[in-house]
Amino acid sequence: MRIVTSNISRKAIERSQRFLESGEQVRRVVFAQGGINPWFQIAFFVAGAIGLRVVLAAVGMAGNAGLFGGALGGLAGALLANAFISRRVVLVTDQATVVLEYGRFGGVKPTRVLARLPQGTPIGPMSGTWAQIELAGERLWVHKKWHGDAAAFVPARLG
Repeated sequence: MRIVTSNISRKAIERSQRFLESGEQVRRVVFAQGGINPWFQIAFFVAGAIGLRVVLAAVGMAGNAGLFGGALGGLAGALLANAFISRRVVLVTDQATVVLEYGRFGGVKPTRVLARLPQGTPIGPMSGTWAQIELAGERLWVHKKWHGDAAAFVPARLG
């Protein structure tokens, strides 16, 4: 079976080899995140931006410093939101469905196996920008750009 993958999927496959059984072949890669609803990340950004701007305005720095402060506050809010997010990569192989944890910051660098599920474990259905699924007892969110690969998890489509 030929796999069509993006560059980030190829990197995930390369970096995940040490967590797979000898000879196990990856067929699909799906990136997901656990923790807070991804839409709350926007709320953290906005709250940080507005919050720091209000503080700067209160101390008399409302002009350009306030705009710069708002940008810094937004960045701080986004970093804080990241503390409530767990990043996952789900690999469908010829033998199983493997859920891996990877770091909060930086590239896709799997750190450990969270679950090894039977081959053909379905996930979905998926719809919307961020589809909510449950896999290995964890609520995960999958962005729509990965829905196509995730649809391949349905056992009838594997092969």
